[in-house]
Amino acid sequence: MEICFFAGWRSQKNPEDAVKTLSIECSSGRGSIAVTDGDRHFFSLEFENPRGRGVEFFAALEEAVCRCDDFEQVLVGTGPGSYNGLRASIAAAWGLAKARGAVLKGIPSVIGYDAPEYFVIGDARAGQWFLAHIRGGALVTPIDLLPPKEATAHLANGIPVFSTSPMLDSACYEAPHARFLARHPNQFGPADPIYLKPPHITKSAA
Repeated sequence: MEICFFAGWRSQKNPEDAVKTLSIECSSGRGSIAVTDGDRHFFSLEFENPRGRGVEFFAALEEAVCRCDDFEQVLVGTGPGSYNGLRASIAAAWGLAKARGAVLKGIPSVIGYDAPEYFVIGDARAGQWFLAHIRGGALVTPIDLLPPKEATAHLANGIPVFSTSPMLDSACYEAPHARFLARHPNQFGPADPIYLKPPHITKSAA
């Protein structure tokens, strides 16, 4: 688990409207938690999150709460991404917000990159990718589910492309990060997971 401290960045909120927020992002194989308050960025924690197993996630969450227990809002990335990771992080965010009397909000995980405009691609399994186009911290169009060739055809030259797994040589393989999610309060919504297709559940043999 890595703990990082950062200098402040400029958010979309006015200082007088700032809310101390604990943000959680676990939609991919590398998770993160951050605590922010308007332009002040207190710290971030990053951890491995293979298949959303949650072992390091809960240790990181405990560390975050110990370091900052006066947050007023819990923000959680809602995907798309790992079914297990989303389920665990949203459930934990809900429980934490309820226990602390904090406001609970969700935001698409694809908002969690530090660029003014970019694309995000991800492996949606069964020969499909998801594609998201973000500009100014907002989705330009709804997140789409496409065959790889069709998704690649939508990418525009000169606009950065991030991928949540190694998929395309020209894409930057990087997980979305919790420290960027709270920058965009106008994108906050319910903490409901974004599932682009029904989860694949394997039944055990009787």
